[in-house]
Amino acid sequence: MEIVIAMTILGMITGTLFALIQGSVKGAAEIERIQRENDSINRFLDLCRKTFTTMPSTATLTLSLLDPNSPTTSGQELTISGAPHSFGFGFNPLSYQDTILGLRPDPAGATDQNGAALNYLCLSREDLIPKTDESGLAMRQETEGLSAPDEQGRYWMPLLPEVASLKWRFFKEDDETWLEEWDDSNWPALIEVQLLMKDRTLPIRMVYSVPQILLTQGTGTSSGSSGGASNQNNATGGTNSGGGSSGGGRPGGQGGPGGGNAGPNAPGGGGPGRPGGPGGDPGRPGGGGNSPGGGPGSSGPRPSGGGASSAGASVSGQGGGNR
Repeated sequence: MEIVIAMTILGMITGTLFALIQGSVKGAAEIERIQRENDSINRFLDLCRKTFTTMPSTATLTLSLLDPNSPTTSGQELTISGAPHSFGFGFNPLSYQDTILGLRPDPAGATDQNGAALNYLCLSREDLIPKTDESGLAMRQETEGLSAPDEQGRYWMPLLPEVASLKWRFFKEDDETWLEEWDDSNWPALIEVQLLMKDRTLPIRMVYSVPQILLTQGTGTSSGSSGGASNQNNATGGTNSGGGSSGGGRPGGQGGPGGGNAGPNAPGGGGPGRPGGPGGDPGRPGGGGNSPGGGPGSSGPRPSGGGASSAGASVSGQGGGNR
């Protein structure tokens, strides 16, 4: 009896532990599946954000219903034209062909626990699959499943599995209304996507803003500055507005050059002469304005006299004078 009771208790404990371990493994697998699904959803939403917020000015958006007679239950297809960087997949990441986003039904006809039919969120582009030299497209050998062409001969690449529904809406700012169809050449103010995944009751909703293009008229003018006072000093004296320095005698007799150019109607003042050079006649006093400078000297250094003041002239003489 004791052995039977012990075996019964051991069996119950073993069964309980097995159930706990099995539940933990299923829970961990479900968490990992949800995490992978969320990562895939986030990557898709991020691709949408990059596409809609960086569209060039040549891009156009077209949203059409697959069944116009049933707008509430009809699927949608979003066509992006003139955007080479949108959804850069396949062998041609940069493509000028139209990019189409839409749902394709699950080939196995699977449904979720709510009874909703499951689909694959797919992308279609004309140059998505590279052509071969022999048999056209490399994947046209398959005629079933997602790799098979649809009724219009388009090939699709799956982006997200187990999608219950996908709904796009465009916001028109002029009317302040959300539209489920769009064929306007202008961009909508906002783009909304509602993505409902398997076994979920609430859709994931994201709203994207579209860049606004503003053209600003240029002024056509340019600004610059030039100028500055001239303050040149040449070998014959300064040309600054205050007049040149006083001239002096050179070695060997002749007096040095006089002051610089005087301004209009400015009186020129005679400056003190420098000592004459050695030898020859003594240097003559330097004159102001147009007065000549000292002449050739004959004997030892002798100071040159200061020139008298005179009216300002355009060219100063050889005598040393300040204006």
